[in-house]
Amino acid sequence: MRRKDTFWAMLVVMALVVAVVPAWVSAAPPAQEPGVNLLQNPGFEGISCDPSSAPGWCEGNWTHDTLTGVPYGNIFTPQGWVTFWTEGVNPVDPSGRHYGRPECKVIPNAAPFVGPPARVRSGNYGVLQFGFFRAIDSGLLQTVSGLVPGASIQFSAYGHAWSCDGDDPFPYSCGDQYNMLLQVGIDPNGGRDPWSSSVVWASGYSYDEFRLIGPVRAQVGESGTVTVFIRATAKWPYAHNDVYWDDASLVYTEPPATPTNTPLPPPPTNTPGPSPTPLPPPTPRPDGAVVHVVQPGDTVFGIALQYGVTVEQIEALNAGSIGADRMIWTGQELVIAIAETTATPPPTVTPTAEASPPSGAGSGGSICVLAFHDRNADTFRQAEEELLPNAIMALADDSGPLGQYQTDGLSEPYCFEGLAPGTYRVTAQLPAGYAATTPMVTAVGLTGDMSVQVALGAERDTTAPTEEGEGEEEPPADGGESVWSQVLRWGARISGIVLLALAVAVAVLFFLSRRQR
Repeated sequence: MRRKDTFWAMLVVMALVVAVVPAWVSAAPPAQEPGVNLLQNPGFEGISCDPSSAPGWCEGNWTHDTLTGVPYGNIFTPQGWVTFWTEGVNPVDPSGRHYGRPECKVIPNAAPFVGPPARVRSGNYGVLQFGFFRAIDSGLLQTVSGLVPGASIQFSAYGHAWSCDGDDPFPYSCGDQYNMLLQVGIDPNGGRDPWSSSVVWASGYSYDEFRLIGPVRAQVGESGTVTVFIRATAKWPYAHNDVYWDDASLVYTEPPATPTNTPLPPPPTNTPGPSPTPLPPPTPRPDGAVVHVVQPGDTVFGIALQYGVTVEQIEALNAGSIGADRMIWTGQELVIAIAETTATPPPTVTPTAEASPPSGAGSGGSICVLAFHDRNADTFRQAEEELLPNAIMALADDSGPLGQYQTDGLSEPYCFEGLAPGTYRVTAQLPAGYAATTPMVTAVGLTGDMSVQVALGAERDTTAPTEEGEGEEEPPADGGESVWSQVLRWGARISGIVLLALAVAVAVLFFLSRRQR
């Protein structure tokens, strides 16, 4: 009888183990793969929960952690993060503006945050930081260690603001449409000072609806530790200076190389390729003003980035000719700067045809660009996804345009080399018939002789007219996941359910057999 009992017990254990294996396989992706979120608590759903929490909810999912180390009763920080802010006058802010300490909360997806407008993008929790009749400069940071030095990473988060100096219209924004600036940043060396010049930032504006802020890209420093920041700055002490954040993401943009102690061989000699098409010089008017002729796909924000000026400057110089919501049209002439404010053209950066490390110390950094057919729309390039020709990639910094390159779909990645440390912008323009799956404007920070790759993903635009006889590709199922991946995932789920049911049946038979004795 003892042998029989042992046999039944072993059978139950084996069935349970086999039933759980599919869940392990689907729930534990390798941490070094592109697309795997490297953050703790990225959606602010919590890490540990109060045992009294209702099913599906996580009470007590906050701390009082602050950058200064001083806790405050009105600052509730999501677990895994640290709250920071400016209080008083920020010495690195040339405006001399006075900021107040914000109030910070982890908010539930329940009244009054369900909207409209919705204040939680996904899951049951999000983050709210606000200043009531106070200008604010505040956000959250998280330090991530154990990364691969030199690997390319990107960081982004979804955010929106409620900015209004009154309660009409409640609860929607009003007034200065540039009052609340939203930013995401990376310190590639792990520094925790939000106002340090080593932080690389990407920024945007969004009111009353969630939009993706970023991504910002950088390379992991030698320590293998980075710090990421989400930040909101309100210029005016409005009654409602509220910012909502959700769904942050820090990922590798390509598989990081395995660290090795073997000395690297000398870099191969680059064979120069065709020079990129230089940016057309701005068309001057007789009075000396710089004029931009709007091209297909241009936006006021993108043009401002291209020329290194503010959106407000373009709007002020073209009052009456820009439509509602900054509407512009192809062929329209926009004044970028008048003669007195025209900047000295920056030096031309010569790109090379191969993406390779700098050839020696002091040679400067490089930004390597490519475009690819993102067939499954997951924003990452797989081995089977081919390069895309006829995409235009323009490089600029704060001084203005530096150059551009049109892809040929064969020789990419293409590198702009000899770049000094600083912040650069890569602006992309897609060929006809494609829609972007990655941001069209990417901020890149260089901290030395480093190389950063910017990959533009695009899928076929099924809403665009096609030539006669040209077939349309079927859109990927389930928001970009391949059919084969779905089959494997659902097969794992079904097999887990079947095996779990089998384990339960075996357990029932075991106990029935014992009762019969």
